[in-house]
Amino acid sequence: MARPKKTAVPEDSDANELEQTLKEVRKRFGDTSVSSGSTIVQPERVSTGSFVLDFQTLGGIPRGRATMIVGERHSGKTTIACKVTASAQRQYPDEAVALVDAEGTFDAVWAAKLGVDLDRLVLFQPETGEAAVDVIDAFIGTREVSMVIVDSVAALTPMAEIESSAEDAHVGLQARLVGGMIRKATAGMIRERRRGHNIGLLFLNQYRSKIGGFAKFGEPKTIPGGRALEFATSLQIVMKNKENTGKDEIGNDAVTVNDHSFQITKNKMNSGGRTGEFRLLRQDDDDLGLKEGDIDDAGTMLAYAKKFGAYTGGGSSWALEFWSHELKFKGLEHAKRALYADRSLYWDLRNFLIASQAEALGMPEYFVERFLV
Repeated sequence: MARPKKTAVPEDSDANELEQTLKEVRKRFGDTSVSSGSTIVQPERVSTGSFVLDFQTLGGIPRGRATMIVGERHSGKTTIACKVTASAQRQYPDEAVALVDAEGTFDAVWAAKLGVDLDRLVLFQPETGEAAVDVIDAFIGTREVSMVIVDSVAALTPMAEIESSAEDAHVGLQARLVGGMIRKATAGMIRERRRGHNIGLLFLNQYRSKIGGFAKFGEPKTIPGGRALEFATSLQIVMKNKENTGKDEIGNDAVTVNDHSFQITKNKMNSGGRTGEFRLLRQDDDDLGLKEGDIDDAGTMLAYAKKFGAYTGGGSSWALEFWSHELKFKGLEHAKRALYADRSLYWDLRNFLIASQAEALGMPEYFVERFLV
C-alpha cells in the first residue's frame, strides 16, 4: 500500500509537519485511524464462570482481542467456552454469541447445563477450513455479535486436503490456512474497534505429538495451526483436568467432580498470578445448593477475601465485611452456603476481590471502577 502523500510545508510556515501528516492519514484512513496512546483503554472482560480464572485475568476473556485455550482431551476447554458463552449472553443480552463448531461435536445438553441459552447461540458447522475462515470474518464484522468461539483450530481442514487422496502429502497447508485466518481476523477486529464494536475472539486448540521433536520431560508436543496464532493472541491459557469418580444415585460408577487446573502462558492485558485450580461439579450438591455444571469456588473466594482483610475471625465466629456488606458466619461451610444462596452477594464479593487485585497491580482507575458498579 502506498504511503499517504504529505502536503509540502513552506519553510517559513508555523505548521507542524506531524500535524500535516496526521491530517493526511485521517483523510485517507478515517478520523479514528490514528490517536494518542492515552486513548487506548483496557478491554472489557467476559467472565469465564471460574472465580480464580477471572481473578488472575482481572475479569475473564477480553473483548476486542483474541484468546486461545489449549489442552489435552477432556481438559475443560469446551466447558470454559460454554461458561464464557453463558456469561456473554448475560452481560450483553442484545448481542449473540457465534460458535464455529469445526469438530461437529457440539453437545447441546451439556451446554445447557453450563448455562448457555441455546436459542441465542448461533451455531455454524463448516465443511472446510476456508468456509470457517470466511464465516468467522463475517461474524467479526457483525455488530450484533459479542463473541466468536472456534472449536477447534485443530479441526480446521483445508479444502485441498478434503478433495485430494489420502495418499497425498499436505505439509504446511493447515498452518497457512490458520495464518491467513488470524491475519484476517486481527484486521477485522481493528476495523470493528474503530466503529465501537469490540468483539471477543476465542480459539480452542489441542496438543499434537511433535514428530522428531525432543522434550526433556514427557512427550514432545506441538499446537496445530503454526505459530501465527500464538503471536496474535493476547491471552493464552493451558487447561488440565483430573476426574474424580464415585457413585451415582443408583450406585453406578460415575464422575463426581472435575478438578481443573490452568496456567496462563501469555497475558498482554495485566500482570499478576498465572496459575489456579477450580472444581466443577458433575453431580448435584444439595447441601451447597449447586447443580451439575456449577463451579464450587466460594471457598476460594473466601480465602482471597482473607488476604484482602474482608473475611476475618476464628473458630465458629467469622465476619465478611466489604463495601456495604456486613455479615456474620459460624464457619466456612455456613459462609459458602450463604454465598451460593445469595448470588447478588456472591457477585459483589467476586467484583470486590477483582477490583482489589486490579488496584494492587496498579491498573487504571477507570478499570477498577468497572467492578464497583
